[in-house]
Amino acid sequence: MAYVAQQQLDGYDAAVQHAVKRKEAFDKRVLKRTPGEIIFCQGQLVQFYHSNLNYTFDVKRKLLPKWSPPH
Repeated sequence: MAYVAQQQLDGYDAAVQHAVKRKEAFDKRVLKRTPGEIIFCQGQLVQFYHSNLNYTFDVKRKLLPKWSPPH
C-alpha cells in the first residue's frame, strides 16, 4: 500500500516539475520577444478570456462568449 502511494507522489512530483520547466521555457520565449511587464493605463481597451469555458460539456455554456467585451 505504501509503495503505491509513493508511486503516486513520485508521479505527481514529476508532473509538477515538468510543468515548471515548460513554464520557464515559455516565459523565456515571451520575455525575449517583448521584454518587461505589460502595464495597462486607464482608458485602454482590454479583453478577458474565460478559459473555464474551454472544456465544458454543458450545451448552454458552450454558447457563451469566451472573450469579454472590451472595457
